[in-house]
Amino acid sequence: MNNSGIECLFLNPFPKIGSERGVMTSLSDESYKSIFLNFHEYPLRTYIFHSVYSDIEIFMNETSKKVIGATGADAKVAYLLASKMNFTMDLQWPDDGFFGTRSKNGSYNGALGRMIRFETDIILAGFFIKDYLTRDIDFTSAVYTDELCCYVKKASRIPQSILPLFAVNIDIWISFIFVGMLTPFVWMLLRRVNLSVMTRGSVPLKLQKMQTQESRLLMQKHKLQYIRIFIDTWVMWVRVNIRNYPPFISERIFIASLCLVSVIFGALFESSLATVYIRPLHYKDINTMKELDEANIRIYIKHGAMRDDLFYGHSSQIYQNLQKKLLLIGELEERLIHTMARGGKFASVTRASSLELDDIHYFLTKKIHKIPEYPKSYNIAFLLPSHSPLEKSINILLLKFVQAGLIDHWIADMKYQARIKTRNFAGYLDESGDKWKVLTLNDLQLSFYTIIFGSMLATIVLFLELIIHCKQVRVFCKIRTTKVK
Repeated sequence: MNNSGIECLFLNPFPKIGSERGVMTSLSDESYKSIFLNFHEYPLRTYIFHSVYSDIEIFMNETSKKVIGATGADAKVAYLLASKMNFTMDLQWPDDGFFGTRSKNGSYNGALGRMIRFETDIILAGFFIKDYLTRDIDFTSAVYTDELCCYVKKASRIPQSILPLFAVNIDIWISFIFVGMLTPFVWMLLRRVNLSVMTRGSVPLKLQKMQTQESRLLMQKHKLQYIRIFIDTWVMWVRVNIRNYPPFISERIFIASLCLVSVIFGALFESSLATVYIRPLHYKDINTMKELDEANIRIYIKHGAMRDDLFYGHSSQIYQNLQKKLLLIGELEERLIHTMARGGKFASVTRASSLELDDIHYFLTKKIHKIPEYPKSYNIAFLLPSHSPLEKSINILLLKFVQAGLIDHWIADMKYQARIKTRNFAGYLDESGDKWKVLTLNDLQLSFYTIIFGSMLATIVLFLELIIHCKQVRVFCKIRTTKVK
């Protein structure tokens, strides 16, 4: 326009302090863009409310209520934006709607409602970039990502009485039992071959002459020796020495290899036992959406916006089932996660970062379990009114903050501070289990139960042997009486 000799006049709504708004002359095609680079401390209505990475500081007295500041990663972004663009944040009083939802009549409450009604210029609290069923809002550039996750009560601890049984995985136990059942038959096969060779006379004559009385007994009592082999195999398999070693060299070599494998299994069991007694074990937790569906429990949510597309619209039958279990509830006097930690049998949904900040205490003390499979992952941005002239300037600065790593640094710092704060409450070490454990008789319950069970079984077998012996004596006496007659 300047090339044709025509000057462009525009209104500068953000004058310097002490001056009035006035008409300015455009010196170039890009001059009007400089308006949104320096606001000259103009007050922008900025809305920040309590969210994952933001919170506000409120001053209250008998006559007024005022927001005097904000904290958190989102708040640091807001202060840095205000510094770079030279505007003053006119922090708005928060309402109970938080993010905001759409009612049946089409109106919105919370932050969304304020933006749609033009009651605020910018919202600097993170929103999921998704469809909120309105065209009156715009998103800034994405500043970070987050997931919606489900969490449930942590599975109960395994009792001390059966804890050693869970020291290793089930596949180790299966392998141990399978090998223990297979090796006696290998030994029996070796014994059978050795006896067969001796019977056929295929051994040298000198060895035949050297046969002892023990070897001749081996030839006579086949069934009894196989039972003895089975018992001796399990005696060595549980790392106990046997009294009588087999007379054949091939069998002794087999026993040596069996002892070596037994030592390996034993070392694995011993190291695992030491670990489980120090670090408490729990039963299996819910780790997938399929397991959550099979648990058949209600899923509570506190924000209606979570219900829009968390499980809705999926072709998966599992997600369709979970959608039917969703239930929107209001904020209770006692927080949902606290109710769950005290024994509530339900699931809930929240942002994964929220659990790492506000509620990390429940995870460090193993009261709550976060399901690793996330149903949704989102990019997160701030909100502006639709077609806001501030959008380009703000996006440029936000992308610079992201590229410089400032936002990631502030988020990591918040998570670190949350972990540090958990150590301030009394009983942290007792609940978290992060301490040295002194073993007591209570940890040896299974060994005493084993002795009691073995004694009862031995007593039952003893009575059975006495009964069988008595019957045999009666039969023998009856036969002798018959012969005498």
